[in-house]
Amino acid sequence: MIFVLVFLLALAAAVVGITVFLSCRERARRLRPDGTDGLLIEQQRTAQAAYMRTAYTSRSVHHGTGLAAEEVYRHHS
Repeated sequence: MIFVLVFLLALAAAVVGITVFLSCRERARRLRPDGTDGLLIEQQRTAQAAYMRTAYTSRSVHHGTGLAAEEVYRHHS
């Protein structure tokens, strides 16, 4: 019985500790002013993905020549 109580107490302490850690990390992330670089990178990657979805349909990929090497390097640089 004591083992079960100790286990539940340790489990509750772990949950509380993880919650406090994640909330502190999120608060620090919100207060950091240099988050615009990540936003710009995310917007650029989203635009690249949208372009690739429209340019390389399933039909053109499976029945065409696929991506040329320079196109692959252009999108992954």
